[in-house]
Amino acid sequence: MSEIIARKRSDYDVRDLLRRLVTETGPLLVLLLMVGGLWIASPAFRTPTSLLLIGLEAAAIGIVAAGQTFVILTGGIDLSVEAMVSFSGVIAAILIAGTNIAGGQIAFGIPAWQAIPIALLLGALIGLFQGVLITKLKMNPLIVTLGFRSVLLGISLVATRGAGINIQKDEFLTFLTSYFFLGTLRIPMPLIIALVIYAIVWFTLKHTKLGRYTYAIGGNQTAARLSGINVDRMLIVIYGISGFLAAIGGILVMGRLQSGAYQNGTNMTLISVAAVVIGGTALSGGIGGIWGTLVGVFIIRVVDAGLVYLDVPSNAKEIVIGVIIVLAVALDVIRRGEITWLRLPGMRSSKS
Repeated sequence: MSEIIARKRSDYDVRDLLRRLVTETGPLLVLLLMVGGLWIASPAFRTPTSLLLIGLEAAAIGIVAAGQTFVILTGGIDLSVEAMVSFSGVIAAILIAGTNIAGGQIAFGIPAWQAIPIALLLGALIGLFQGVLITKLKMNPLIVTLGFRSVLLGISLVATRGAGINIQKDEFLTFLTSYFFLGTLRIPMPLIIALVIYAIVWFTLKHTKLGRYTYAIGGNQTAARLSGINVDRMLIVIYGISGFLAAIGGILVMGRLQSGAYQNGTNMTLISVAAVVIGGTALSGGIGGIWGTLVGVFIIRVVDAGLVYLDVPSNAKEIVIGVIIVLAVALDVIRRGEITWLRLPGMRSSKS
């Protein structure tokens, strides 16, 4: 009898190990295989400049996706992040350049170290306000954030007249978009900022009440309320964090392009959601982590770079992004064991 129990326990351990390998290390293995394939197929991909460019492009969207991770972990979604990226960049550019919404000069402008905090504060306040509407008026997060996406993009378009507001870099903005030299290795400062933010978010999710409450709300909001968690307050804070981090991403894009434009955040909502899901966070909430999101961001950026290095027509980029998003959602369904014939050994449906 003891041998049978031991055998069953051993089988369960193997199945559990297989499930964990697929769900936790699968995205990283995919990224490594993709990098290895491109490394072999494209000599241009092997250059330090190519790798630096991928890291630089991953920084802003990675920060946006970090905020999206918070929201999705609660079972919500933030469709306004790409508009927030554009809006924060436009606001900062207006303050730095000293122009009004009609394009006329109204002042000499203010330094970037003063303009950027104002733009970030607006991003956080707008995120908090979305959280208030979602919690206090019981509005659907999809509708609220979609509405604010339209509002923020509209403001950005009116303020820039579709042309963008060009700025000159001062010392602070130059620092934010410069490189950190580690011997002969150049590391983009935006990537360092992104990694620092990811470390802070990881610590928050794993070692603070906010993190524990985030998972609890996503796992079962009703149970979280009954256990004494102030769910409304937590959700307001989380949407504020999402708005704040999206604004940081917008500042980095604006600084790199030296222009505040309504197009700066194009596709960032779709890409951030895809990166979060590819990284192992369930759309239903309660399951996932921040480092998986970073892997998901790099997977998307490596795919994007691969299209260029393999001479795939640029028009195909939208097709590939759409396919990635659909596959990411399908992966989430498979990961949760909702499809019986695709269920991994030892995996149970989230509904059971």
